[in-house]
Amino acid sequence: MATNQELKQQHITSLYSHNPNVALVVEDQLYEVPCVVDDTTLALLVNLPPDYPEEPPVITVSPMGLRHPWIESDVIALDSIPSSWRTNLGKVVQDIRDEFTQRPPAKRTEPVNAEEGYGHRPPPPIPTNHTSTSPFVSKMASPALALTNAENSSIMSKKPEDIEELLSNDIAFELYFNSLERVTSMKTVQSELRSGNENLAHKNLSREPELLELRSQVKDLDDEYRTLLSQFEEKNRLQQEAFNRFSSSTLQTRLKASMYESDDLSESVAQSFLEGNIDHDAFVKQFRELRKVYHLRASKLERAQKVL
Repeated sequence: MATNQELKQQHITSLYSHNPNVALVVEDQLYEVPCVVDDTTLALLVNLPPDYPEEPPVITVSPMGLRHPWIESDVIALDSIPSSWRTNLGKVVQDIRDEFTQRPPAKRTEPVNAEEGYGHRPPPPIPTNHTSTSPFVSKMASPALALTNAENSSIMSKKPEDIEELLSNDIAFELYFNSLERVTSMKTVQSELRSGNENLAHKNLSREPELLELRSQVKDLDDEYRTLLSQFEEKNRLQQEAFNRFSSSTLQTRLKASMYESDDLSESVAQSFLEGNIDHDAFVKQFRELRKVYHLRASKLERAQKVL
């Protein structure tokens, strides 16, 4: 036969399998399940008591102050849910999410029309004895603070003078109110949430040196990247300039300019000969060499143009 701890682990496993994005707050005790309703994300806080599953879980809704037939003072009324928390905790939470998706909770400041939204569940009945008409019972049995059977029995068992004492003495009323199971459960959940938040904060703070070291490493890598990028861009620019110097269009342009230069020089030598500045032998030698270079360059340019 499975132990309570084994059964508890089975329920926790079902919680993860039936619901996405389950967040662990306190190990084996407190879990947060997001519930997207319209454009708002609610949080279902599932608190498992030490003796679970012998004791029922406490499922609270955040943010506080929501109205729904399944919600009583920000706590889910488990008797309203089709699934049983004793057999499958994950299915219970899934049913809550599905219910809230189909019939979203409303804020207490917003009026809820039972015919247009969801049916209103009346508060539990109050036994019809002589104390049921006392102002204390009426005060505690209002729809906003619907009594559970245990709370109702606790009030009904009190003597009239005890009830009068609670009504007339604020300190006595406060002590009695804080002794109610739902109130103590809420305070336990709040304490565990606070403890979980503190633990998470300490965990985050403990990783600060590691994060600072990683940030420093990222900065060094970024500086190295920028330096290498600058060097690459400079080398790439020089490479492009080198490619441009030996491109076909550049070579043709330079060859054409050299050809024209040889032609101009040969014409200049011919003009000097006509003007008598050079003798016949010098003219023939210089003119022949320049024209030879001119025709060689012209031939190369013609072949290059045909190829390209």
